[in-house]
Amino acid sequence: MDYTAEFNPNNSLSYLLDKTARAQLCRLQNVFTKANYDITVEQWMIMLLLWKENGQFQQQLADGMCKDKTTLTRQIDGLEKRNIIVRVPDKIDRRQKRIYLTTKGKNLEEELIPLGIANGLCAIKDIPPEHIQICKDVLRKVHENLTTA
Repeated sequence: MDYTAEFNPNNSLSYLLDKTARAQLCRLQNVFTKANYDITVEQWMIMLLLWKENGQFQQQLADGMCKDKTTLTRQIDGLEKRNIIVRVPDKIDRRQKRIYLTTKGKNLEEELIPLGIANGLCAIKDIPPEHIQICKDVLRKVHENLTTA
């Protein structure tokens, strides 16, 4: 059977996942901009990880975001310039730097988390909870298949 004849890239799982993720991130960026927050979605994702566990290495943050360590450098630099995070040499290995939220960064949690939650709720509006659960289960299985293959 010739699968290429029937293949529709616009209906592929990869395309739909990418399109949906981009739409959600784009909408969240617009929410931040309209609310006058000078922060990118990628920076917000770094902050989410630090709100959960402050003082991580850049590699830990990269792993948590499934990104390359060097890709985060510009985002981290931007947060540092705005006094949202600070890099501190590790006590054991001074060549390594831990990334900590400043007081300003910690205080942004109360302001930014509700915007992220509202964006997530918008994404699942009018979808029954049992469908959301099935979707999450399927996506977890897809992820597992791709990371253990």
